[in-house]
Amino acid sequence: MKSTVKSTIFILFLLALLTACGAEEDTTGTSSVPAPAENEVVNNTVSASTEAKEETQLFTGESFSFSYPSSWKDADLNIPQVVAAFVNPNPKGGFVDNLNLIIEESSATPEEAANLSAQGLSNGDGGELIQNYKKLNYVDVPEKAAGILEAEYTHGELNQQVVLTQYFVSNGNALYTLSISYSKTSYDNGGKATIQNILDSFKITESAMNSIDTSANADSSLEGFTEENIFAEMMAYIIPTEIEDGALDEKTYNYIIQHHQLFPAVTPEDQKSAKAEVDPTITSRHLLKNLNPYLDKMMEVSGYVIDITEEELDGGITIAEIHIIDDNDNSIVGFYANSTGDILEDDYVTLRGVPATYYSFDNISGGTTISILLGVSTIDKVE
Repeated sequence: MKSTVKSTIFILFLLALLTACGAEEDTTGTSSVPAPAENEVVNNTVSASTEAKEETQLFTGESFSFSYPSSWKDADLNIPQVVAAFVNPNPKGGFVDNLNLIIEESSATPEEAANLSAQGLSNGDGGELIQNYKKLNYVDVPEKAAGILEAEYTHGELNQQVVLTQYFVSNGNALYTLSISYSKTSYDNGGKATIQNILDSFKITESAMNSIDTSANADSSLEGFTEENIFAEMMAYIIPTEIEDGALDEKTYNYIIQHHQLFPAVTPEDQKSAKAEVDPTITSRHLLKNLNPYLDKMMEVSGYVIDITEEELDGGITIAEIHIIDDNDNSIVGFYANSTGDILEDDYVTLRGVPATYYSFDNISGGTTISILLGVSTIDKVE
């Protein structure tokens, strides 16, 4: 399933925090390191030209390699997801230029990962230290199965502009995210050229690029699953386990296959597509009268969460079950193949999805509740 890039954003937040804590106190906003004379080389860096590139050295990991400024030091983060991190020990100003690489199990494409990162940071997931985030540009690099996301933000504590460049590389099974942060001043004075050097040097070993061929079959529980059919097959499995003699209707199965990118819809583009698919005339009242005409239609329903659970399955897949009572006082049970974030019991949410079948269960009053089972595309918390 597609990564939410939450760990990437957490690492960026941590680096932003460390750069604030590690900076020397300087009320003038300039570094205490003496300015080099014209054409002087400091730490193998030519200071005379804004286009000068820092001298680099090669770092080689188990499945990758890249070059980084030779004057930079290991950040010693001691975080499992971070396989490499380096910082500039001699920053010119308060912000400490830095880079880090994380590797996550994910089938997200570079563009999907970039969209998720930009969306999360734009929505404030970077905390108080990453403020006024603005996406500048995204460039797809298909020949390397990669993409480059460029952005700017204001460091909340230092009140400095920072240029963030993220390089996403996928082998279909794992996502490599190289994040490089420079103060705007450093970026404009040689940092841009250095970043390009780093990106050009980044390589994933051939064995790692081909790992999907073997790892995809390593977990027998995922054998035969593809990105196109995995949610449809999950629903086809869930319904008989929840409902005696229950089965996923062929119309619903085919709809999910044809719109597989919407289950779940996690990128802004897919979420927009899911909303466009919604038939606004369908309500739970229509479904309870006769479900059959709507088994291949996207609907939208809002209500209060009665119960919500999440379970991590084999292969790194998360499945959430959400039970709501909608605005018509009808019961809806939805299954969603992703984390629901900060949504909790009693929250008011909007679900979009395709109806699959009726669902009945004993209620606390001693009777039976008839519910509609939904394959969920999106779930939004309504404040």
